Amino acid sequence: SADGSANRMVGVVQDITKRKVAEGSLRQSEETARRQLVEIEAIYATAPIGLCVLDTEFRFVRINDFLAEINGVQAADHIGRAVRDVLPELGEVQEGFFREVVQTGKPILNQEVHGTIPSQPDKERDWLTSYYPLRSGDDQLLGINVTVQEITEQKLAEQALQERAQELMQLNTVLAQTTALLQERNRDLDQFAYVVSHDLKAPLRAIANLSVWIEEDLMDQIPEENQKQLQLMRSRVYRMEALINGLLQYSRIGRIDTKIETVNVKELLDEIIDSLAPPSTFTIEIGENMPVLTTRRLLLNQVFSNLISNAIKHHDRSDGRVRISVADHGRFLEFAVSDDGAGIEPRYHTKIFTIFQTLKARDEQENTGVGLSIVKKIVETEGGTISVESQLGEGTIFRFTWLKQPKPVISTN
Repeated sequence: SADGSANRMVGVVQDITKRKVAEGSLRQSEETARRQLVEIEAIYATAPIGLCVLDTEFRFVRINDFLAEINGVQAADHIGRAVRDVLPELGEVQEGFFREVVQTGKPILNQEVHGTIPSQPDKERDWLTSYYPLRSGDDQLLGINVTVQEITEQKLAEQALQERAQELMQLNTVLAQTTALLQERNRDLDQFAYVVSHDLKAPLRAIANLSVWIEEDLMDQIPEENQKQLQLMRSRVYRMEALINGLLQYSRIGRIDTKIETVNVKELLDEIIDSLAPPSTFTIEIGENMPVLTTRRLLLNQVFSNLISNAIKHHDRSDGRVRISVADHGRFLEFAVSDDGAGIEPRYHTKIFTIFQTLKARDEQENTGVGLSIVKKIVETEGGTISVESQLGEGTIFRFTWLKQPKPVISTN
């Protein structure tokens, strides 16, 4: 109106829905970006590996404390500086990787880097590094993401392991050579023993045969005393031959493998007793639960034969009693051969297992003194033990253990 008062009002309405939606989206994007930034900061702060970002001129843009500690330089002292300026030796090594990532736009993974850092120039170290291209939203290359993991201790462990492996290889070579040499020496020893045995036995047999011929041809002309001397000479010859056989047997124990087979111990003992042919007045008992096992039959036979034969031969009566028993101890068996004979004084318990040692003079009883030493060597070679329990006048018990699974033996054949 003329006086300036409003006669009417015109209203304008503008739709700002899209703007509000856009502002909401922007706030949400900003919130997401802030959250992602916090997450990235947390990752950088807590990651157990070294992380850094380089620009395309290979200068540090950001670095986490873990990598700064690896480098021996404060994190702030990295920013804006080229890698080769902060780490001269390592920068020169790594720039080849940086250039390749910039030129190809492709990552380079798991590259081992070896060198030193300025803060510890005398300590050689190793790192496992990877390099990833960092791109903008429009796929422009902004820089390089680098991950670094120190593997110095791992490399030292690998090196030590390789050195030990090399030492083991050398040791195995020496062991193989030594084994071959021992096998050759054992073969030589076997051959020598055979030759010596043959050369010793031949004249012994000749002496025994000659004494028989003299006795047969001159029986009526030889005084009774001289006949006894001829018989004594033959018994000494036979004992010498038995001694030679015992020595050969003793020398071969543990050096020459024997056949492993399934053995019924009850049947084995029956065979041994039949072959020993004890006096009819003797009683030999075989305990119950004798096992069936896989073992070296010949060696177990030798052990039982010697122990049972000794129990019979050294008994002080013609009506003695011998008993064989067994106890199961899981991984091994314990056999016992006991008798009710004269017994052995405790002071001789060790002596009887020594080769050539006898408790009676050889003039009183034919004995080579080898039997129990053979038994002991067989039992111990097979991984067992042997002991004696005895008192004078109270009989004797020999106990020996025997593995259920036989030990391997290096054969010299």
